[in-house]
Amino acid sequence: MVSDHGGATLSSVKRAVLLLTVALVVGCTPHPPDATVLFIGNSYTFYNNLPQMVSELGASLDMRIEVESVTKGGAGLRDHLGDGVAGERIKSGDFDYVVVQEQSALPSDVNAAHELMFPAAINLASLAAASGAQLVLFETWGHRSGFAQTGHFDYWSMQRAIISTYNELSTLLGKPVAPAGEAWLLSLQTNPGIRLHDADDSHPTLEGSYLAALVITATITGRSPEEMSVDLGVPAETARQLRISATSVMAP
Repeated sequence: MVSDHGGATLSSVKRAVLLLTVALVVGCTPHPPDATVLFIGNSYTFYNNLPQMVSELGASLDMRIEVESVTKGGAGLRDHLGDGVAGERIKSGDFDYVVVQEQSALPSDVNAAHELMFPAAINLASLAAASGAQLVLFETWGHRSGFAQTGHFDYWSMQRAIISTYNELSTLLGKPVAPAGEAWLLSLQTNPGIRLHDADDSHPTLEGSYLAALVITATITGRSPEEMSVDLGVPAETARQLRISATSVMAP
């Protein structure tokens, strides 16, 4: 009887240890990300570490967004396609989304966009689809003083041309646009005191990147920017106003 009792006790202890071990292993296993995102672009993407902003905005929604980037200063989509690095990363990665950003001025020239941007985007969309990823078009902003070389002598003209090009490409591909450029346009109309352009009148300030990140995160997650309750270094009232602008352009 003593032996049987002792055996039963030992068996119970073993089961308890096993269950505890399993619980610890399960508890230590990382939860898979809610979304994995590859960013392909240039300094408009890597300024202020925009991909990391998207990850942190996702965290404010209790979502884990893993981000990775292939960026090169001044590069366009054709350049990325040509050097092969982005294409290989799309093929070898397991991404849910591939966010692509064209060189800043090219989309404001409709002829150049049709000749250079559209074919490259079509190829990248095919690569993304073959890997099981969704392509997202990161619509950018016009230069603060326009870009005379493409026939635009102020921001407003350049911005509207960029928006038109991205929307045309979106229709052609059947892929979504993250309308960051539209959010910039609205913010500059309604809150001109919030500076979105950096001192070079082209690159984004922290506020400009934050606004773009809000829109990209909303596009990927389907959640409203109003729910993204982190300011990421932007003054609180400014961040609130930027969330309003982002929410307005994302509204159905």
